[in-house]
Amino acid sequence: MLWCDYNEFYVMNRIKCIVSYDGSKFHGFQVQNQFRTVQGEIQKAIKNICKDENIVIHASGRTDAKVHGRRQVFHFDTLREMPEKQWKRAINHFLPNDIYIIDSFLVDENFHSRYSAIKKEYHYMLSMNDYSPFETNYIYQYGKELDIEAMRNAAKIFIGEHDFASFCAVDQYGNTIRTLYQIEIENNQGIVTFKLVGNGFRRYMVRHLVGGLIQVGAHRITKEFLEELLESKGQKKCLFKAKPQGLYLHEVFYK
Repeated sequence: MLWCDYNEFYVMNRIKCIVSYDGSKFHGFQVQNQFRTVQGEIQKAIKNICKDENIVIHASGRTDAKVHGRRQVFHFDTLREMPEKQWKRAINHFLPNDIYIIDSFLVDENFHSRYSAIKKEYHYMLSMNDYSPFETNYIYQYGKELDIEAMRNAAKIFIGEHDFASFCAVDQYGNTIRTLYQIEIENNQGIVTFKLVGNGFRRYMVRHLVGGLIQVGAHRITKEFLEELLESKGQKKCLFKAKPQGLYLHEVFYK
């Protein structure tokens, strides 16, 4: 990417980074005044490297307060010249210990962390075991048995393209039609992991889907009730939202 100033030409470099973070002490990913955020900490770190530039990072999506990221993706543009893998080391030097850059790449200007993504994978972790103070920020401490097969059966209604308006926060400009490719529910010694893969997710969508499935697993509602919510396309709202602590943005996929 070239731009000129007073007849001098400069090369703008686009840097893609994969980042992991413990969301338990953050007020979400997106910058907010007076609150600690993942984006805010990363931008401060990059500012220490690119001192004369106003760097703004662009992420594949936002995560809410207390939600974790395993392989979140962001990019930024800079005039600073540096070998692509050195960006990882340089940024990590200035980051707090609850954020870590896994990898860094020099990419084409056509790459965009959000708009180039073709699908995303989220994991939600829940414990049916006794309460653990060591896991409380990372696994939802549900503490009761759930009917795994009933949840698996109910999850099938969400596969494919649907209007998920009943299962997400809706604004007047947002498109709530999404395609879910996969929902898997695994139980490993009382730790239940929900794996959801789709072409995109609206705000709170994963937490509402998982929250509804938990209610099915607890035999409080039926698969048919969830199907009725889905088919209402927002006329009826899912009132069950799983807690944020168990949610992870696991992976973002690109072509």
